[in-house]
Amino acid sequence: MKIGINLVGVSYNDGSDGGRYRNYKDAIEEFYKHIINPLQEQNHELFFYIYTYDSIEKDNILKSYPNVKKYTFEEKNYNQVGGGDLIDGQLKMMSIAYINSLTQLLNEKLDIIISTRFDICFFKNPFKEYKYNFSKCNFLWREPEYKELPIINDTFIVFPHHMTQNLINSIINMESNPPFGVNIGLHNIYLPMIEQVGKENVMWVDDRFIGVENDSRTKYTNELYKLMRHE
Repeated sequence: MKIGINLVGVSYNDGSDGGRYRNYKDAIEEFYKHIINPLQEQNHELFFYIYTYDSIEKDNILKSYPNVKKYTFEEKNYNQVGGGDLIDGQLKMMSIAYINSLTQLLNEKLDIIISTRFDICFFKNPFKEYKYNFSKCNFLWREPEYKELPIINDTFIVFPHHMTQNLINSIINMESNPPFGVNIGLHNIYLPMIEQVGKENVMWVDDRFIGVENDSRTKYTNELYKLMRHE
């Protein structure tokens, strides 16, 4: 299959000028080990799409990922903006970035999209841990807040390329009319995506409520990855 890997968000910020520390270097070795290398060993063709913010690491970032097909480095100062902050009083920063990143993919000849972030450090191969259905939109698991709602983990989304516009529409609808009034960004994308493609075409690969270590809201802990970020 032809797989587009969509990397979106902050790729590098040392925290010296404000914003949360993020460094793609802290996660890339494990990304190769658990994502890139296994997929290539299965003879999948990988194409990388990058949507991030300008930094001193720009050239190194482009060299660090194989077969970069398209890339965008937005205004450097956006490194300091939180994903939940509004831009010009409109969509949240993360939603804008996600929509723009997906727009880069629309006219590409791909089968599957893996949309994720630069600072996700995997401990295991998710495709070995879970059973993915590549004909559907796959989310990892449910978040342990707003349990009455289907809040999803938004760090690693896998879906067929033909659903790219559906996901864009879902993000716009989620921002303009948050399901049940819960405005927590991409975590609330499940119901809008169902409206776009049907409940039968959206799934969690793990149906449990999973949180971070010592999360009192659930007994299940994320053992798949760690986000390499800190203040």
